[in-house]
Order: sequence, then structure tokens, then C-alpha cells
Amino acid sequence: MTERIHFIPVGFDFHRLIYPISKGDLEADRVILLDTQPKEDESAAGELTGNMVDRLKESFELIDVDVEHREVDYEDLYSYEELYPLAYDYLLTELRDGNEVYANISSMPRTVAFAFATAADSIIAEKDEDYREQVHTYYVAPDQYLIHDLIEAIENQIELLSTIEGFDAFERLHELRELKEKVDRIGVTEGVKTLDNGKMYVEFPSSPEGELQEFEGTILDFLYRNGAMNSTSQLAEQLAADLGQEYDDSFRSRVQYNASKLQDRGYLDRVERGNRHETSLSTMGTMWVKTHRH
Repeated sequence: MTERIHFIPVGFDFHRLIYPISKGDLEADRVILLDTQPKEDESAAGELTGNMVDRLKESFELIDVDVEHREVDYEDLYSYEELYPLAYDYLLTELRDGNEVYANISSMPRTVAFAFATAADSIIAEKDEDYREQVHTYYVAPDQYLIHDLIEAIENQIELLSTIEGFDAFERLHELRELKEKVDRIGVTEGVKTLDNGKMYVEFPSSPEGELQEFEGTILDFLYRNGAMNSTSQLAEQLAADLGQEYDDSFRSRVQYNASKLQDRGYLDRVERGNRHETSLSTMGTMWVKTHRH
């Protein structure tokens, strides 16, 4: 029996995640709530996300929608080569079971939402055109941003505290003025997080093509299992041993040719080191292996 399944990454939103189903024209038999907060996170943001998950669970159950809660490893939050295969596997599993799949990309974290959106498009393009009628990605616009109300409330408190004498009032007035000035100057976020890879951004590479030649896929799978190779010769020699084939000039040329093609298409990173090429999987190459070989 076909079910209507909604994958819903949960951030700081409630209405945008339930209203399209409870009050709108989208139907659901089951929803899968995804969040990424580490269990030890006791911050206000972590508490808010946890509260949203609990409220959504209760509310969906009240309207007779089955609810699952899955946690994405917090360490993978900014690792697109982990998020994309996860989303791909979740969606494809439901589709192969004959279900109709929806992905709500309205809330945070954006890396998770984007992984589901691109994985849905990739599955349609490379697996089966018939899936086009079974996969739906949707975004829900907010009626109002509460940040505007928060800013107005801060302004009202500043005006009130300005009329009150006393050290406590002065201290709170100073704190609110600093916060209001900061929001006016830099917006509602501050700073840029440096990620584990040392970068300040997450790159969303193009989705990998499904169709590769068998030997191309073999090279990618080998590098995934064994890591970077210092040279094309090392790659060819170790790959030959792995396949139980003879390592000779012909085999080395075949590896060189295919590795060059894979580099041109974005699946490999090859860095020139003197007269050799250090070869490793790119993010897209890793995504391909995880969605097509593992």
C-alpha cells in the first residue's frame, strides 16, 4: 500500500513544518523528523530545537499522522559528502517501497535541507523518470518573521529603562543598547564558524551522474577504500593488485586515461607534485561511491 512520507528537517520553526499538512492541502501518512543537535547541547538554540521536535511529534500524532524521529550526527552537519548520501538513501528506500515522498526544505539547518533537495533531483534524473511523480520538494514561506517583533520589544525596553534610575536598570539598559546596535550593524547573526576542514563555507558540489563506465567506478571505489595515492603509477600498481590483474604499461595507461577523465568531470582531485599526480576522491567522487557502491 502506497504511503505519503514527509521528510522534515527541524530547526527553529513550527507552523511552517506542520500547517501544510494539518491546515493545507498536503496529505501525510508518516512524517520523519530530522534534527542534528548534540545531546550535550544545553544552549538556548539546542533547547529550542528540542522543543520543536517534541511539539511536532505531539501535534502530528494528534492529527493521526505516524511520526519517526531520526537524528543526523552533529559532526556531519557541515559535511556534505555525508549528508547527501544519507538523504539519497532515505528517499530512495521509500521510493523503492512504492511510497510517495515529500521533502520540506523550509527550516534549518540549510545543509540538511539542501542535501534532500539535490538528492531528490538526482534520483529522478538517474534512476527512473517515473519517480518524478513520486518525489516532491517544497518550501513554505513564513507569514511573519518574529525577529521584527523581538527588535521592537528591545526598543520598547530601552525606552522604558531610560526612565528608571538605579544600577540594575542602567546595566540592563546598556546591555540592550549594545544588542540593538549590534543587530543594526551586522544583522541577526554574528561571526563565521570555521569548520573542521579549516574553511568558512560548505561547498555544495554538483550532484554526481549515475552512469559511469565500470572501470571508472572501480577506480573511485578503490580510492574510497584505500585513500589518496601519491602518483598515477602507485594507483595503477595497487589497483592491479586489488583486481588480481597484471600491472604493465597497458594497464597503467588505462588508469591514467580514466583518472584524467574523472578529474575533468569532477570526481577526482589530482594535484601535480613535480612529475607525478597525487590522486584522491573529490567530494563529488565520495558522494558517487556512497550512493552507488555502498
